[in-house]
Amino acid sequence: MTMLKRIMTLVCVVVVATVLAAASAWWLTFKSPFRQGIANGPWRTSLATGSASADMYMRANVAVTGLFALSAAEAIYFVATIDDDGQPLLARCTYLIAGKPVGARWWSITAYGDDHFLIPNPIGRFSFNMGNLSIASDGTFRIVAGPADQGANWLPTGSADRGFNLLFRIYNATPETIANLRTITLPSIRRSGECRR
Repeated sequence: MTMLKRIMTLVCVVVVATVLAAASAWWLTFKSPFRQGIANGPWRTSLATGSASADMYMRANVAVTGLFALSAAEAIYFVATIDDDGQPLLARCTYLIAGKPVGARWWSITAYGDDHFLIPNPIGRFSFNMGNLSIASDGTFRIVAGPADQGANWLPTGSADRGFNLLFRIYNATPETIANLRTITLPSIRRSGECRR
């Protein structure tokens, strides 16, 4: 009986260790890929994305959520999963994304569901970029992300009770932009109005 108890204890320890290891690997890979990266307001990035210096968790994240990611010499990827107040982005809420173009050859802002796929919507709009976004006379832009149609600069997020994230891609950034990733002015993300129930 003592031998059976030892075997059962060993089996339990192995099962618990395996579950904890799998859970921690999943968390590090999918929930915090930029955990040691650069923070700028609600936006996070890592210069290791798409490079040989990426650790195994970053590589796994890129393999699943960002296929064909380029190195920082070509593209910088800022991800936001929270708003300016630190609250999670929710598809049923409306957000005002406001800012000025950054120093780069090209940039875009895309909305993704919490499953890392584009969000299906009736108008087939998934992102805005410096070529199709209305820019005001003072050089600023405004995007309204949310479940209800907001007109020309509306970025649909669906109406499901789930999270979403924003990906701000910057291609061929200027040397000044690259040198100041922590301090450059990135778009603000502010919740506006009530969230749908």
